[in-house]
Amino acid sequence: MAIRGVIFDLGHTLMVLDGTWPEVFERGVTHLSAFLEQQGLGLDGAAFGRALLDRRKEGFARARATRREVTAEESMRWTFARFGLPDPDPRWVQGAIAAFFAFEGRRWHAEPQAGPLLRELAGRGLRLGMFSNATHDPFIQAVVDRFGFRPWLKPALTSAGTGIRKPDPAAFQPILAAWGLPPDTVAMVGDTLEEDIVGAQLAGMRTVWICARGDARQEGNRVDGTLAPAAVVPDATISRLEDLPGCLAKL
Repeated sequence: MAIRGVIFDLGHTLMVLDGTWPEVFERGVTHLSAFLEQQGLGLDGAAFGRALLDRRKEGFARARATRREVTAEESMRWTFARFGLPDPDPRWVQGAIAAFFAFEGRRWHAEPQAGPLLRELAGRGLRLGMFSNATHDPFIQAVVDRFGFRPWLKPALTSAGTGIRKPDPAAFQPILAAWGLPPDTVAMVGDTLEEDIVGAQLAGMRTVWICARGDARQEGNRVDGTLAPAAVVPDATISRLEDLPGCLAKL
């Protein structure tokens, strides 16, 4: 059956990170510490930042195990509570999150072929959408707008927004329901075997794996549960976005 819709991952699929995660985290903590100092809260910004990173690391592990997202707001509120502010002003929480993500936001860049590809596929009459595992939905939505992807990605969803994290096949159900398409007419395109590909296969969708540097991903390159990398076999593998149209025609 011909492909009628395509769901994309975002990070290292439609956009790439210019930098390393250690650098992103270090600069994020620096910006966060400066924000906290400006608020005059009397907090040790560096210690606060380290505690936040530890909490986020624990949150990533818990989210992978449960397939339920642990949001940036949850981690930030937990950190405020640990430092004696169990009910922080919402403006402090949102400001702290914005400060922490400010540097990272500047380091993501759209893949050069992403815009032309989305335009081409939409011109062929395909439904296009996105689902990204992410801890802060507003951050991802701002990125989608900044790169000009919004006209084509309908809808653009995240695990932070829905609460469900890939590879849970339920992550894809809102998109499939909105489109009214059978799963086997929809392809998932992403860079992670253990999340994008496994999740889509569990949902009954077709799969296209984009080979990417495993060490570029914050989550690492581990396969969920008992699955081994060799056991995860996508329907197709590409190394460049521009190869996708021809690939979809063969699925």
